Amino acid sequence: MKIRRLKPDEFDQAVKLADETFRDGGHTSMGEAFPQVFSKELQLSYGAFDGEKLVSFIGLVPSIIRIGSASLNIFSIGAVCTDMSYRKQGISTRILKEIYQSIDNAGASLLLISGDRGLYTRNDCYHFGSMKKFTLEANVKRAIYDGSVRKGTEADIFSVHQLNKNKKVRYESSVWEWAMLLKAGGFASIFKKDQALFVAEKDNEIKGYAVIGLQEENNGTDNGIVMEWGGDPQAVHGIFQDMLMGNYVSKLELAVTWQDELQQELHAYQNEERKNGGTVYIVNRERFIDQAFPYLKEQNPEISKPEILESINALTPKEFVKKVFDPNENAESVFPLPMPSTEGLNYV
Repeated sequence: MKIRRLKPDEFDQAVKLADETFRDGGHTSMGEAFPQVFSKELQLSYGAFDGEKLVSFIGLVPSIIRIGSASLNIFSIGAVCTDMSYRKQGISTRILKEIYQSIDNAGASLLLISGDRGLYTRNDCYHFGSMKKFTLEANVKRAIYDGSVRKGTEADIFSVHQLNKNKKVRYESSVWEWAMLLKAGGFASIFKKDQALFVAEKDNEIKGYAVIGLQEENNGTDNGIVMEWGGDPQAVHGIFQDMLMGNYVSKLELAVTWQDELQQELHAYQNEERKNGGTVYIVNRERFIDQAFPYLKEQNPEISKPEILESINALTPKEFVKKVFDPNENAESVFPLPMPSTEGLNYV
């Protein structure tokens, strides 16, 4: 059994294995929904080979997360699958350990994992952060947005991308990459939905946008899933109102991170507390603090890196993740560190 990165001509095997594991007749192919995972150009994803046969696969995707003035180099893994005949042999664990070493060498500070099963929790991956999952229903009346709402077009791409860039906490992406992820619809495809862009305008200017997962054949009874949004929270709320009151959907669901102003805008709606999606692995503590330090310095200009490291070095990996990301743990601290939702356009 050999563990290594996939070569360009081996990704078709990976797509086939992932489709057999995660897809049925109503789904789009994993290769279409997650082009960044099966990229023949990146060639970062790992597999285990029995001769020439790919028997286990872990998709690996690099990203930069912007948090204020800080930039975190992170990787995400997903589409983790093993051929039925090769399961329960520890193959995925061996691949994961190889990935840990690889991303450490690459200078990453975090690894985001789309799952939380034993493969990850046994290997120092932990739930993290805090969100509120909101449910917005058509029979709940709220104040009406005084602008207009419409479906987005190709002509909106620069305005929408600028609103995305204005977010304090976000995945960094080019205009082209954002448009590619919008079309691919990875997370939405899990629920057999397609992604659609909606924008809110006022005074001939786009004030907010939302990417929403919808069924292709929609008769007004669909439950929409909001994947991403940006801009003025009232304008974003206006998009939701328009979709609900116009009988486009009967219900909208979205998970909003603790630092997002949209939480306050939607506070009157039904909601429940939850963690961010999946789990996180800290690749290197000192590197993580180094990359996060510009943001931490914004919270307390007097703080120093040695002070921070001294306060966290004795913590176990689980305690470290809780200290750094849990807002309930840090009443008087430069932490928690805000993170974007992992269940949006950049889901892996």
